[in-house]
Amino acid sequence: MALKIIIESAFLRGSLDEQLLQRVATVYAPEGREFRVYAPPKATGNALEWVEHLSVVVPVDEGFGSGEASVTDGRKHSIIGQVTEELQRIKRDANRPVGMNPDGLYYDAQICLRGHVKSYAGTPFTSSDHCSKCGSACITDCPTCQEPIRGMVVDSKFVGYILPFYCHGCGRPYPWMEERRRTAKDLLDHDDKLTLDDRQRLWGLLEYVMSDPKSDLAPAKKKLIEIDLEKAKDATKDFIQGLLAKTIVEAAKG
Repeated sequence: MALKIIIESAFLRGSLDEQLLQRVATVYAPEGREFRVYAPPKATGNALEWVEHLSVVVPVDEGFGSGEASVTDGRKHSIIGQVTEELQRIKRDANRPVGMNPDGLYYDAQICLRGHVKSYAGTPFTSSDHCSKCGSACITDCPTCQEPIRGMVVDSKFVGYILPFYCHGCGRPYPWMEERRRTAKDLLDHDDKLTLDDRQRLWGLLEYVMSDPKSDLAPAKKKLIEIDLEKAKDATKDFIQGLLAKTIVEAAKG
């Protein structure tokens, strides 16, 4: 579930009262339910060091006053996992210069969900910005693994930036690439010049090349796609050929 996470204490100082838990985070579920994440009373240091000992509770109305009930089902694992990711992000951001990727080799990039690049060369940006071209929300981290998106190489003599399609951390496609993949699939599914076997074969070949464009077989698979596309409509052919070209360019850059 998508949660809104507010970190209350990323660094723990211990509690004078041995019965008083330390609140690490307050978490809100989409339906508005509130969860509270606690560390033990004696915990000190970075909250990340106490992840295995965190507990999750929900506030409850007990009729004569408010209280808290422990969460022990699958929600606990999910909530602690996402709080951990947020704590890791805070720690990572605290240890790097503004606008700089954690590896120190790249600037941070900010790109909207449809693939419009907002920042890639170290210029300041607001993380909650929306795209001025299409209005979509902008992201700076991979939605799957939270790895920061790489901008241009620091102190690079080359001007310009090639839009990345896949996360360098987990290998999953970024949202703008996922949208292109869906469009390619829709074009194939609705192309009446292609048989069902043609569509399935083309999609399988396309998936192979897009998922591993650097493999030894990628050039041969790309050639097979070009041959099979000869029967397709021009719109299908142009879109898929363009998508392949961009995928290969991005792979060469990485």
